[in-house]
Amino acid sequence: MLRLLRGRKEFRDNDGVWHTLKLVDFETLTANTMVVSDEVTINVPGKTSRRFDLVYWINGLPLVVVEVKSPTSKSAWADAAREINNVYATEYPWFFTPNVFAVATDGLKLRFGAAGAPTNLWQPFRSTDDDENLSGLADVQRSVELLMNPATVLDMLANFVLFDTAGGGTDKKYLPRYPQMEAAHLIHERVLRGGSKGLVWHHQGSGKTLLMVFAAALLLADTRTESPTIILLSDRTHLVRQTSGVFTSAMGDAYFHKPPNSQKLRTLLADDVRGVISTTVHKFAEAGKNLSVRKNIIVLVDEAHRTQSSDKDSLAGQMRAALPNARFFGMTGTPIRNLATDTFDLFGEEGDPGRVLHRYSVSRSLLDEATVPVVLHPHPVSFDMDDQALQAEFDEFADDFDLDDPDREALSRKFGRLTSVFANPDRIHTVCQHIVDHYLAGAYRNGLKAQVVAYNRELAVAYTDKINELLAGFEASQVLGEVGKHQRITAEVNISVSDSKTEDVDMKPYQLSETEEEEQKRRFLSPDDPLCFLVVTAKLMTGFDAPNEGVLYLDKPLKAHNLFQTITRPNRTWVSPTGFVKTYGVVVDYIGLAEEVQRAVVDPTAAGPSKGGGFVTDLSELVAEFRLAFARIEDLLADVDGVDLTVHGYQSVRAINVFLDANPDPAKVFSKDYRLLARLYPFINTDKRVAKYSDGFGLFGSVYTTLFKKSSDEERKERLAELGPMVLEIINAHVHSFSVVASQEETLVLDAQGITVLKELLALVRPKTDKNGGEDATPPSAAEILDHIKAALDKGVEPESARYTALAERIKQLRDRFIQNAQDALDFLSEALRVARAIVNAEKHPAEAVVVLDDDHIGVLTRILHDHAPAGLTITERNLAEEIDQVVRHTLAKAWDNADARNRGARRATAAVFRRYALKPVGEPYDSTVAYIEAHYLVD
Repeated sequence: MLRLLRGRKEFRDNDGVWHTLKLVDFETLTANTMVVSDEVTINVPGKTSRRFDLVYWINGLPLVVVEVKSPTSKSAWADAAREINNVYATEYPWFFTPNVFAVATDGLKLRFGAAGAPTNLWQPFRSTDDDENLSGLADVQRSVELLMNPATVLDMLANFVLFDTAGGGTDKKYLPRYPQMEAAHLIHERVLRGGSKGLVWHHQGSGKTLLMVFAAALLLADTRTESPTIILLSDRTHLVRQTSGVFTSAMGDAYFHKPPNSQKLRTLLADDVRGVISTTVHKFAEAGKNLSVRKNIIVLVDEAHRTQSSDKDSLAGQMRAALPNARFFGMTGTPIRNLATDTFDLFGEEGDPGRVLHRYSVSRSLLDEATVPVVLHPHPVSFDMDDQALQAEFDEFADDFDLDDPDREALSRKFGRLTSVFANPDRIHTVCQHIVDHYLAGAYRNGLKAQVVAYNRELAVAYTDKINELLAGFEASQVLGEVGKHQRITAEVNISVSDSKTEDVDMKPYQLSETEEEEQKRRFLSPDDPLCFLVVTAKLMTGFDAPNEGVLYLDKPLKAHNLFQTITRPNRTWVSPTGFVKTYGVVVDYIGLAEEVQRAVVDPTAAGPSKGGGFVTDLSELVAEFRLAFARIEDLLADVDGVDLTVHGYQSVRAINVFLDANPDPAKVFSKDYRLLARLYPFINTDKRVAKYSDGFGLFGSVYTTLFKKSSDEERKERLAELGPMVLEIINAHVHSFSVVASQEETLVLDAQGITVLKELLALVRPKTDKNGGEDATPPSAAEILDHIKAALDKGVEPESARYTALAERIKQLRDRFIQNAQDALDFLSEALRVARAIVNAEKHPAEAVVVLDDDHIGVLTRILHDHAPAGLTITERNLAEEIDQVVRHTLAKAWDNADARNRGARRATAAVFRRYALKPVGEPYDSTVAYIEAHYLVD
């Protein structure tokens, strides 16, 4: 029917000549007959008559159906949408065969969607040029002007309705979000005008992959583009599979190419193949210059902030050399602006506001309910250490093996790493126990699934094994029995494992074929499948769209765009098969990344402070909101006789019900506030601050349940839609409050240099002697090792010896994060570094440009010391400043395709400078030095 409506069906006349069957004129809108009729009644013998509020006809075809509710009635727009889905489209499916979209409104909100689609996929239709705070009747009127305009209806029919036929069973119908339509048209128009590039900045989770498909379809269908070649470019193979799957399912296989290797890609481009090519940027390595000089090659770059730089030796540089006249359009949710990578400069036209062709902000996405907010739930893990005993044990070990100072320091450095902390068996057990407890207490009961991000591949495997072990335990089986959905749930690992001969043999069993990985993701996305956890370390942290992922457990240090994209995994909207509406995503943070998260979500173009437009919410904010709502109910019931709000008993329930029955207005207030409590509770019920409210919450739940049973059918529908499938009796009877237990008040600081020996240190600590005089094969526990470490710090160390950088001192530096007894000169250097960093950061705003390196290659820090040094500052500090600026210059000059490698290289160079000056590469002024260098080149 879609092909028929679009004029892509032909018929043969009596003379045998083929003609296109034209049902709709897309070129001349006024050539069509357009009618809107109200109160359209369908009468079919033997079936119940149904009446549509409004039908939008074009040439006699019912292309749009509108169901309207009164703003003063108890029914909302969602009730109207459910009537279309469950009644009209179910009883009269043939009437909806030509349907483009359906509209539901109550006069306060308007949503459109595909008939039969879940209500969370029904969307508003607005304009990014309008005030994003427009609401109520004014918002509905504006939506009608935009959406019901004949040009919009026919544009959507001609260019933006897609069907995914790849999943088997019922085909999935895709309708565009308004920002996707706007951006796709802007890309199309810029290509027609001869423009060469454009940056599309849309919030993570708002559908950039579909946007690329829509844009490609517009460009391919327009004869003015002269049969273009459109390259859908990703930086990861699984993103190519995702884009390819969406495109081929929706548009067909004609003129679609997915080259398996670099040679095939070069052949396609050299042979001037037209249509769509889906590939990765890595296949452009060694592509050479002028592989194709055509101007109608259009490159649509997914996740444009990654691997895209102006460096001619980078993969992106080689691609641009191979396609010198191509047009480049970048799609990203996290554009970058620093001295190494500037997404705005690379893809943005100077004439575009802020160098952005189209912007769909975090705040607008949240207001549109295209995504949900993310709650950051911090649970940093800390532990005790006995440094002195461990240092003594380590020194004894080194003496026994006659290790010289360089060897001692090498061992200290090798095992004084972050990996050692994470790999400790006690820590693994503690974190995984908290993950399982937290998940079963909340997300699992609502049908949501979870992702776990581990530090490395080995730990991803270890976490998977431990989680499965705990899920098989008695406590987990009790929860599964209460919920009654699964007898057993499981976790699986998804990591990158190569086919190379050097690949770790222990990782080989976890290698997944493309088919196996797709099947694993399908099971994770299925609500009924027992696969509830995916444990990853790098894969599936970007580009994996899992709306039913409710919680992400983050146990890996991340920063900048990698952190932003990771914490957006649970921000997709979702409605469970039983009706639970996901209103928040949850990130449980075991690292203590609150400050990094705030930096990651800051808008690099914002003139003032930004915290991500409300995208990330601290758990404390939800707890405070819960407390306020609880207090309002307490005040409301203050005059009810014979009620003890701390006791969940029959007498209290009955007394409150008598009061609410006699007072309708307080009953409405109570119902509204209790529904708010019930929505917040799944996200905060593991917080100890909420534990004292458990009995009161249970009491209110029983009262509400009684009111709910007395409600009319319409009221029941409304309340059920808000509460979802939450079984109040279960929640009230099983209030859990779990947290990762910290064995001391001081929180472990996860410094960039790593922390200390744990698991690998077991190999360094001498075996203990058992009671028979032999060696005890049982390794010391983590607690014993940490007890050893602690005392070593009390003894102090000789600054001139290798022990200065040995294990105990490194731990002390990491904990203290500053140099003891710093000299005045170093204090001044630290302050100078902070000032220099502020100057460099200011350079990132074009309106406040600052020259970072002048023609003589004198850096900001060197200039500050040259112009403002106090009396008595020695040549040592001046030389140190110059060497720091040399690190900046050399790092900026070197081509880095891999951000992690660049970061490591710069830090190693900085640490080497500090060691040459007999300074410790931790604390101050090292931290300020790293921050200053980061301001120059690292992703922010």
